[in-house]
Amino acid sequence: MSEPGSTETMPADLLESLAREAWEELRPGSGVPAQIDVLKGRREPGRRGAYRLAGAGPDGAAVIAKRCPAAKACVERAIYTEVLPHVPLPAPRYYGSVQEKGGAFCWLFLEDVGEERYSPSDEEHRRLAGRWLGTLHTSAARLAPPACLPDRGPKHYLERLRSARGRILAGLDNPALKAANVAVLEMIVARCAALEAHWHQVERFCEGLPRTVVHGDFAAKNLRVRTRQGGIALLAFDWSNAGWGVPAIDLAQSPRPPSRFAADPDLAGYWAVVRDHWPAFDLGAIQQWGRLATLFRLLAAVAWVAPGLGQEGVEKTMETLRFYQTALDRAAQAVGWLA
Repeated sequence: MSEPGSTETMPADLLESLAREAWEELRPGSGVPAQIDVLKGRREPGRRGAYRLAGAGPDGAAVIAKRCPAAKACVERAIYTEVLPHVPLPAPRYYGSVQEKGGAFCWLFLEDVGEERYSPSDEEHRRLAGRWLGTLHTSAARLAPPACLPDRGPKHYLERLRSARGRILAGLDNPALKAANVAVLEMIVARCAALEAHWHQVERFCEGLPRTVVHGDFAAKNLRVRTRQGGIALLAFDWSNAGWGVPAIDLAQSPRPPSRFAADPDLAGYWAVVRDHWPAFDLGAIQQWGRLATLFRLLAAVAWVAPGLGQEGVEKTMETLRFYQTALDRAAQAVGWLA
């Protein structure tokens, strides 16, 4: 989940022009895109950040152009060039990157992996995701982590917790909030305080876990499946939240029927891959990882949504936060060793 406000606002037609120019700079003479389709930011024209350049790639293939802050681009570039080539998994082809003038933003160019979407409600997809993550985590754990990968251990999620609480407290003075809404927000703040008071238990638990490359936003929106004669394969993209940390974060499970919240990877399938590499962890331990991952992801989700409390129309934000309040309570109880 990306932080709100992390993309510079620019006119949509200018961004399309910049995407075309950056591709021409990277691959001179490769041809003018037959069409440019908006993939990210359809509802916010000034914040569009991803495009499909139809017909611009090798043999007329489509190319995905993604504009992101330079620090995020460094992370994604490292994944595509220093990690994925060394793990036995299919991955989108990486064509290269171009930095914009001024250096604050960068364009990444990738293979278009198609429109066959991953579904958390499809048991075959979930098993595929579990095995895919098991292979990624165990293979990448043997690599030297790229220098630009950020920490994705418990400290990062403590920061998300504090950010979530701070943003909610900042939004409490919005006169558009009803008394019932304020009560929900105060319960989230109280839950965050209780979790922080016991965070030493999270850190102690994570001390015994392996460290590896994690995707950080392993949700259906960032996954595609590719069906071929030999079966189906999973491809992951949008590695802007990737990092080096405990593998648990990628194992989050949706706290309601399959949704956009998480990919719900099959934990038994994950364990079937990792048990020979990490024999100290049985299926029960992996299930505990999944419960911790769900808690981590909920904290990140609250931090991401909470800035909406500063807007005049807050009901949509509150609808989401009411769900997260209940889910946070259940997740904290499910983890068990947190009060």
